[in-house]
Amino acid sequence: MHALTPQQTAAYLRHLDIPAPSNADLVGLDRLVAAHQRRVAFENLDVLLDRPIAIDADGVFAKVVERGRGGYCFELNNLFARLLLALGYDVELLAGRVRWGLPLDAPQTMLSHLMLRVRLPEGPFLADVGFGSATPWRAMPLDGRSLPDFPFRLSPQDDGSGEVQLEACRAESGWAACYRFTLDNAPWVDCIPRNWYTSTHPDSVFRRMLMTARSEGEWRLTLANGTFNRRHRDGRLESRVIEEAEEVVAVLRGDFLLDLNDDEVEPLRVRLAGLLA
Repeated sequence: MHALTPQQTAAYLRHLDIPAPSNADLVGLDRLVAAHQRRVAFENLDVLLDRPIAIDADGVFAKVVERGRGGYCFELNNLFARLLLALGYDVELLAGRVRWGLPLDAPQTMLSHLMLRVRLPEGPFLADVGFGSATPWRAMPLDGRSLPDFPFRLSPQDDGSGEVQLEACRAESGWAACYRFTLDNAPWVDCIPRNWYTSTHPDSVFRRMLMTARSEGEWRLTLANGTFNRRHRDGRLESRVIEEAEEVVAVLRGDFLLDLNDDEVEPLRVRLAGLLA
């Protein structure tokens, strides 16, 4: 994996509306993570429209920065890693098994999530801008330290797997598993078949429902088909159901900041109508 070019880096930072950090440190990393989650939505619209998902550096840059769209982990954490490399950070890839929404005794899931380990003077940190509804808005230490009054935690598993589990605290249900991962480096080449599976296999959840998420101030916005949620950082949840495809498109444009071209709106409306039904 290579860094973005200086021109791409400058354009990406303008898109995020944030200056380059003066140092490749934790303060700068946290600001970049938060800015990315505010400006770039997690979304799977192209998968729903049967469009191929390119994860080469230029392809993802064109989609996110030049076209004003979002993406999922193989796009967003990929592009974010290249930005961090260009800014002088020491970045490695990690691979995770998604557990979000599954019962505790659910069978093992495949490696289908990409996130980042960033090595800093303070130690190694987990950075993730591409998980969706339950995404930490700052980097998390991977050396066993916890963050006080933070609704995410990393829990080592005692099943002999060597895995660590990211968990999110929900006011209505307590701690819930997000994904599990080991601290082994994940080669970039392995992302290619995983991205292909995620975007094309009929069993992939990305093929069966609309999923979008973006942070705004002190809350996280999510849209799952027609269920539009606003979750505050203190755990409070506001929710409403959208029944019309036209309104979903308006929410995608207005609340999730997605620049949808006119030639993709009509097929998207048709697809959304089926999902909402």
